[in-house]
Amino acid sequence: MLRVVVRHADAVTIRRLVVLKVLLAGLLVTGALLPHVGGFAGKGMAFRLPLFLAPSLVVPVVWRHRRAEYPVALDAALTLPFLFDTLGNAFGFFDRWEHFDGVLHFVNWVVLVLGITVHLGRRPGRDPRLLFVAGAGIGVLTSIGWELAEFGVMHLGVSNLHLTYADTLADLALSTTGGALGARWAVAHVRPLPSG
Repeated sequence: MLRVVVRHADAVTIRRLVVLKVLLAGLLVTGALLPHVGGFAGKGMAFRLPLFLAPSLVVPVVWRHRRAEYPVALDAALTLPFLFDTLGNAFGFFDRWEHFDGVLHFVNWVVLVLGITVHLGRRPGRDPRLLFVAGAGIGVLTSIGWELAEFGVMHLGVSNLHLTYADTLADLALSTTGGALGARWAVAHVRPLPSG
């Protein structure tokens, strides 16, 4: 399926991404306005609303006037991790299952880095080794940025994040490993576009 999505961004795939973005926006707004619903209580959904929604809108906004092939993999990579996290909060999975946060860190960084690396790898003349290093490096940088953002939100008064030093180190290790796996998979499965 990945190869099909990378080669041809059909209207059905793009419509599915739009539905996922609408679902994400609806959940974020619900969590921000009605934090007592589901598992949103104490999760800082008002802070998450702009931070989670903005990445999912970047690709459609930037590509709306371009004639180039729509970057489905990149758009999915900037939407799905935020949707997974928001769904985890909506259904209370973070509070119910001790290891849900760790599993989600791993999965989200596989998805994020896979999509970004697929996008970077579509350009002609890319060296696969450098592409892997770039993708894995993006995974590390975004993981560090995520943990810094969580730290900042916690110090703004959000109390139900269960952040500890051990949790942060585990999240960094799982995200970095997931990102490296996503980059490796992208390098192994994506063929660059022909030059010219």
